[in-house]
Formats: sequence, C-alpha cells, structure tokens
Amino acid sequence: MRTIQPSKAKEEMAANAKAGIATMLWGPPGTGKSNIAYQFLDSLGASIYELRANLFDPVDVRGGLKVVEQENGTYKTRYGIPEDYPPSDGEGIFGLVIDELPNAPKATQNALLQLILDRKIGTYELPKNTIIIAAGNRAEDRAAVHEMPTPAKNRFAHYVLEPSIDDWAAWAANNDIDESVIAFLRYRPALLSAMDATQNAFPTPRTWSMVSKKLPFMTDMFYGTASLVGDGPAGEYVAFRAVYKDVPDFDKLIKSPSTTKVPTDPSVLYAIASGLATRAHPAVFKPIMKYAKRMPMEYQVVIVKDSLAKDPTLAAETCFTDWTELNAEILM
Repeated sequence: MRTIQPSKAKEEMAANAKAGIATMLWGPPGTGKSNIAYQFLDSLGASIYELRANLFDPVDVRGGLKVVEQENGTYKTRYGIPEDYPPSDGEGIFGLVIDELPNAPKATQNALLQLILDRKIGTYELPKNTIIIAAGNRAEDRAAVHEMPTPAKNRFAHYVLEPSIDDWAAWAANNDIDESVIAFLRYRPALLSAMDATQNAFPTPRTWSMVSKKLPFMTDMFYGTASLVGDGPAGEYVAFRAVYKDVPDFDKLIKSPSTTKVPTDPSVLYAIASGLATRAHPAVFKPIMKYAKRMPMEYQVVIVKDSLAKDPTLAAETCFTDWTELNAEILM
C-alpha cells in the first residue's frame, strides 16, 4: 500500500467523513497517527470519544449487563452503554477514535464489526454525524499486534501514514517545539522518523517532541537526548546545537535585514530559516523576507512554507505576493 503524508491524510479523512466511511491509519509507533485524527476532528469542532481497543474485552464492546425489574414483577437483562461511546441522541458532530485497534484480540476486533459498518450494536446506535477513525501499528513494526480479520479490514478506507518534515515543522511551530529541534530535523529530515525495532530508543515525531520538552531540564545533553532518540541521532543533534553560536541575533537581524551577515554553513542556514519562521508575523514579515531573499533559494522556501503554516494570514502580505510572483515555479 502506498504511503500518505499527514496533510493529504486529512483530505482523505474529510472525504471519508462526508461519505460515512470509517478511516484506518496505519504506521510505525510515534508517527502521530492519533494526533492527526484528533487535529482533524478538532478542526470540525467535533465532540471526541476515544475507545482504546486493546483495553476492551469482546463483552465490553456491547456493554455490561444489568438486571432490570419490569412492571409485571419479572426481570430482564439489559446492556449498559459503554461511556466510551457518544450519546445516541447527541446533536452536532461526533468523532469516535478507535485507537490501538490491531493490538486488540481478534475477538474484540470482531465484536466491533457491527459498530464500525452499521454504526450500531444491539440497541445502541451512533449519533447520525459520527466520524469513525481507527489507528494502529503494522505487523512489521513489531508492536505486538494481531492480524486484522478480513471482515474488519473490509470496513475501512486504509492509509499508511508517512511522516512529512513540512507537515511536522508546521505543527511544531505552533506547539512550542524548541527551534533547535525544528532546525535540526530540517537539516536531517531522514531522522524525523527512523524506527529501529532492535533498539529501545529511536527517533520518531513523538520522541523528538519529548526531547524538546526535556531540554530545559537536561543535565547532560547527549545522554538526555540519546535516552529518547538513540545514540546516533543524539550525537548529531548535540553537534548541530553547537552551530547556534554562529546564528545571528534574530532581533538585530529583523532590525537590519540588509546588512546582517548571511552565513554559508548549511546547518546554520537551516537554524536561521527555522528561527525566522517561528518568529514570523505581519509586523516583522517584511524584514524577514528581505533577509530571506539574500539566502540560497532552498532556505527561502523553508522560511516561506513554515511561516505560512504558522500564520496563513501572511499570504496577504505584499512581500509574500512579490516573492511568489518571482518564484511561482519553485513552489509548484
């Protein structure tokens, strides 16, 4: 199956939602499958319910039994609705995220068949505007998964998620990821996701975000980073951080974009490009673009793409439209 980048996956999820088709996102650990589902549902203003399939026994899918006394004094059993399901009479848009589906036993996956396809199970029915998105790892990811039964497979539109540095950098710029991490992965995009099932620690979008969170508290940069992404990537990242001494002061750069020196070291240029993109807003975008035009074209593209991902309103700035008129063929 061909891979798909997160931005394209969101387009597919939108089409599936309109058609009433459930989406299944596959991929190695830490690639942001669940986060992408939540981001998409949040963009619709959906009320989100999460079902961790690996924590469900088959009987849990239908709901617990309780004994109910009837008016004639007899008793019947009735299934209680699991709290993980949205209310049948709910109004608005609902999202049901079925996470870790392949990690659930086959019996549990089979128990979910009716809910996924018919949007009901027993007397319970999903609200009309419910979007179903499932996510999980593949057998080759060595994630203790079970083979998905063919009837379950046949109820989804399937996608294998491929991490994209452009999509990740756009997310990172809006989620307080340290600039040095963004710049490093721009410089070494192959290390954004490089799963090695033989190692305990390896780089993924998830573990790089953990590196960013941990940075302020690290007493040893190498060991602190290696514990999350592995020795090799950690060594490269620590060496990359050393070039930050050559990155110009961004406030001075924005004040003097025509005279601030443009370095030649590619790693420093990536650091500058990421730093400027995270600072981009309408009040300073003109001097940022003035400096960017003095940089090699590949770094100009990074600044433009990441700046617009952070703040789409920048597309209305004259300095951006002037740049695109000169470089339209590069963005195609």
